[in-house]
Amino acid sequence: MFASILIPVDLSSTNEHVLQRAQQLGDPSRTRLLLLHVIETLQDEDPDEMEDFYDELRQDAEEKMETWATAVAEEGFEVRSTITYGQRGPKITQVAGEKEVDLLVMRSHQVSRDDSDADVGTVSHQVAVFAPCSVHLVRV
Repeated sequence: MFASILIPVDLSSTNEHVLQRAQQLGDPSRTRLLLLHVIETLQDEDPDEMEDFYDELRQDAEEKMETWATAVAEEGFEVRSTITYGQRGPKITQVAGEKEVDLLVMRSHQVSRDDSDADVGTVSHQVAVFAPCSVHLVRV
């Protein structure tokens, strides 16, 4: 059984499947769930110039994550939410290490082996390769 599970989420409804899977892999009496949303920052822009833009994204994220956290808590889990800024793949693996989580559960999409243009540099691929813990990828 896992003591702590990190669940990186974007703000789409497909994350509800990921939350359900994380709850199946945990135990309400022994597993702490940590929801993480990374607001992707624009590399070529001065963060101060984009403050209003990032504030709006953060408000949207806070509302959605509060809804998810409440639903998970109603199932008996200890749940926390964190919002941070940066590049998604590296930031997710950084937080996993800092929080010393046992498992990382996130959504992924299938990449076709036959597609020569397939992007295997997806966020889930980056996380699966660089995470300091086990990773469970959920396909919806």
